[in-house]
Amino acid sequence: MDYSPSINRIRRQHAPEFKRELVALCQPGISVSAIALAHGVNANLLRRWINQFRSEPSSCTNLEPARLVAVQVDSSAEAQANDAIEINIQKCGAQISIRWPGNQAHAFGQWLEGWLK
Repeated sequence: MDYSPSINRIRRQHAPEFKRELVALCQPGISVSAIALAHGVNANLLRRWINQFRSEPSSCTNLEPARLVAVQVDSSAEAQANDAIEINIQKCGAQISIRWPGNQAHAFGQWLEGWLK
């Protein structure tokens, strides 16, 4: 039995942007395997990309730290019961989307401030 690779096998190549997008999706508490499966790549390959991008010097190292901007929040009981805080952040090829209950705006502000430090 011959276990050599097939001559007809074509190796896919992925764009660096695609790799960075998938690596950005890999956050604590999120299954790397699920992300890989959803995007049609092998989980071990995605783990290799995670290690690769973590070991590369970040192009964001020379950027100014993020600063918070004061915003006014409608604190009426009706608005808090029906609304949620939603933000999307894109920085250095990474993207994060956050949805937080509107009635916990103060806690969200504290969490966000700590996360951005």
